[in-house]
Amino acid sequence: MNLDIQYFAEEPSNEAGAQVENEGTEQNKEKTYTKDEVSEIVQTRLNRALKEQEEKIQAAKDEATKLAKMNAEQKRSYELEQATKRANEAEAKLAAIEMQNTARKMLAESGLTLSDEQLALVVTDDAETTKAKVDDLLAFARNVREQTLDEMMTGKTPKDNGAKSITTNKSFEEMSMQEIAQLKKDNPEQFKSLMGGI
Repeated sequence: MNLDIQYFAEEPSNEAGAQVENEGTEQNKEKTYTKDEVSEIVQTRLNRALKEQEEKIQAAKDEATKLAKMNAEQKRSYELEQATKRANEAEAKLAAIEMQNTARKMLAESGLTLSDEQLALVVTDDAETTKAKVDDLLAFARNVREQTLDEMMTGKTPKDNGAKSITTNKSFEEMSMQEIAQLKKDNPEQFKSLMGGI
């Protein structure tokens, strides 16, 4: 019997090759980066950061060039304009702080304290608008207080829990020890008064 050894040897290698090929495609599902791809990504980000920095430097250079081209009078005028702008911004911030403090005092006088975040909802740039908002908030707080007080005052009277109401010492003296203990538990004020305030 003559066997073709080569025939048997190639067949398994084809199957093994197919298995290796399938495993290779499964591994390709996860994205892996080559050294060149990583370098390209890093270079792109670096270029972007350099461009942003160059834009900032160019803006500063443009400002310096603008100042250099101006004569002394124009420089003073420009610097005065910049100082006026900063002063106006500072005044606006100071006015906002003062407005906030005034609103806080108005609310505190009425017994209402707010956090800075809550106070920011009321305070505006205009004094009249802020006062109107504070007044509205105070009116709202009064309404809430009145409603809460009304709800508390219109509560139901407690039900009789079955304890006897004792009004005289004679009735008290006729009670058993168990009834006296129950009275002390259920109505401590009346128990004290019957015991002579003890």
